[in-house]
Amino acid sequence: MKLKTLWMAAIAAVLSLAIVACGDDSTAAAQSTALAIVKPTAACASLSSTDLTAIGGVGSTITSATEGSLAINGVNVKFCTVEGTLAPAVGFRVRLPVDTWTQRYAHMGCGGLCGSIDASATPSQAYGCPITQQGGMVLSSTNMGHTGAEANWSQDAQRRVDFAYRGVHVTTEATKKLIQAYYGQAQKHAYFVGCSDGGREGLMAAQRYPTDYDGIVVGAPAFLFNVQNSLHHGWLARSNRDNGLSTGNLVMFPAKATVLHNAVVAACDALDGQTDGLISDPRKCTFDPATIQCAANATDTSACLTTAEVATASKFYNGPRDPLSNRRILVGGPQYGSELNWTGVFVPASATSTGVFSEMIVGGARNLIYTDATPPTLDQLEFTEAFYSKLRPRHPLNDATNPDLSAFKAAGGKLILWHGWADQHISPINTIAYYEAMQKTMGQTNMDSFMRMFVVPGVAHCGGGEGHSNMDLVTAIDDWVIKGTAPTAVTTYRTDTTTAAVISSRPVYPYPAVAHYNGTGDANQASSYTSGAALVNAVTPDWAGTDMFTPYAAAPL
Repeated sequence: MKLKTLWMAAIAAVLSLAIVACGDDSTAAAQSTALAIVKPTAACASLSSTDLTAIGGVGSTITSATEGSLAINGVNVKFCTVEGTLAPAVGFRVRLPVDTWTQRYAHMGCGGLCGSIDASATPSQAYGCPITQQGGMVLSSTNMGHTGAEANWSQDAQRRVDFAYRGVHVTTEATKKLIQAYYGQAQKHAYFVGCSDGGREGLMAAQRYPTDYDGIVVGAPAFLFNVQNSLHHGWLARSNRDNGLSTGNLVMFPAKATVLHNAVVAACDALDGQTDGLISDPRKCTFDPATIQCAANATDTSACLTTAEVATASKFYNGPRDPLSNRRILVGGPQYGSELNWTGVFVPASATSTGVFSEMIVGGARNLIYTDATPPTLDQLEFTEAFYSKLRPRHPLNDATNPDLSAFKAAGGKLILWHGWADQHISPINTIAYYEAMQKTMGQTNMDSFMRMFVVPGVAHCGGGEGHSNMDLVTAIDDWVIKGTAPTAVTTYRTDTTTAAVISSRPVYPYPAVAHYNGTGDANQASSYTSGAALVNAVTPDWAGTDMFTPYAAAPL
């Protein structure tokens, strides 16, 4: 229980880095002139009698429906907040604006293994978006069928299904029923916004329930769930032990990750034509950690890497290969330029730590991933093609990697994918491989009609890092759905950690284009950049789980 609770708390903390602050003085009404504000036609308290049995089953209840105000960006917004349970144990919270609803609805994804209900009044990835921050949207969230206090929830088949996909779907259906009851009409447009496991949930919705949402914003998706939470984090955890097992001594600590990062940036920063501390496409970087290995007789190793540290860093970057076939086991790992973000994940949190977070992740997801009576432990993982036989039975249940989104496209859905190049939890190569799988399955023209992908230099998992991690993808998806205007660029911002003031801005363009500095003007202003050609055109290399990115039938309820 403690491992899972720590995992959920830590992921929640990571997700909070995706700053949500209103960047202008616009009002929700001014921002959404196409959709008028609609006031309630029923009392908030009356929603407590709404029957959700047809959605959640017998035992579904609403426990409270109360009015109250929340301070959002210094402005009090009044909501009718409804809480309850959809049988057997899907907890939910719905916030319905009392005075400011613009006929929009957004479900907020949940990170990690969830187990709690987000009390926030705003979805992430909405920097400077008054539609959300001044009460323009109905918002919902769910614990996905369990709480962090439940030690054995993942051993229950129904709870696994609720976590995999059902919890979000039934919460969305319940929210739509509450919207109808409260305002006397349905929402005009429904959205999903999520990152990490929330990204997996968004793709799961597009694949399983293509009519649930008109627009979906997916960040750093944990959609390759079974591999991600076993072999990926398992490899990173064991690579940082001197004997390759959890019993060994840790090798790389934060100070040396910084030394490595500085060397990587020095070697690869200018490859995109601009020296700014950011690597626009790490795949162009060919840095070898051995170039900063300490001399054999060195007495001071503080500014170089020991032989063991070089070996560990190389394992991080290169990933495992099957010892017989030499085939890659993982689609991708941490990228060059992400080193500062490793601390607290597969590099320990401090010089005195004795464990890493990646070990907890592998331990916490065992009963979700495997069908074995006794699931493999961290030290029992095998980095071989044969081991994938253990990951495939629940692939159609947990994973959201089906590249055929034809039904979502046919329903008029729009999708924005984004990932930070410096992600320390989920490799951006995963998302790029999915993009390529969609190209192969649906064709570029079909893809361009309903989806865009952005990969952001220097940005860590769901926000933070050295890059420009603040962006408004909610307005981008809203404009696309309502006006039919696909995003050709998104302005991203870097802000001061103390004052939240904007330090610099930069555009990101649909993958594979990169931002190109014009050579004149302020390099800290987005207006000084144009869309540049891709720096890397190579297709993602073959790997052992390639078949997981081909169309498949989702496991039934």
